Amino acid sequence: MSATGTARAPAGRALTVRGALRWAALLALLLLGLTELLWGPGGLTGSSQASPGPVRRSVEELARRIGCTAEITADAADLRQGLCTAGGDEIWIATFPTPRAQDAWTSEAEAYGGSYLVGDGWVVVLSDTTTDRLHGLLGGVIVGGADHGGAHVHAGGG
Repeated sequence: MSATGTARAPAGRALTVRGALRWAALLALLLLGLTELLWGPGGLTGSSQASPGPVRRSVEELARRIGCTAEITADAADLRQGLCTAGGDEIWIATFPTPRAQDAWTSEAEAYGGSYLVGDGWVVVLSDTTTDRLHGLLGGVIVGGADHGGAHVHAGGG
């Protein structure tokens, strides 16, 4: 490197630090692009399709896993719900087309109290007798609503 802050390129052309950094950045971008092209989702060395998103369960599938047959009580654009009976317990199941619809419903329902089993795209209303069994069958996360003391009302839609 000379006293003026330049390095000599092999062909006798002066290469400034700024120029060297530009070339290094371009080379890094080229390598990242090539890596994505070859090994990224849908890349040349992988499958021809991108990885599918999470598999959403239907009301009927959740009911089958629980061991009951759901009677569909609502089939709207932002909510599909069903009710079934298993082991003497009424079980309310809802599925949602988007995380936003599910979050909106869950936020509203928590104000009514109770407990909910929340999974990817679905919610099951829990009772004292169904919590452990349904959590074991379906997975998900148990979410408790606001405690209003005494008896509480389970949310039925929204």
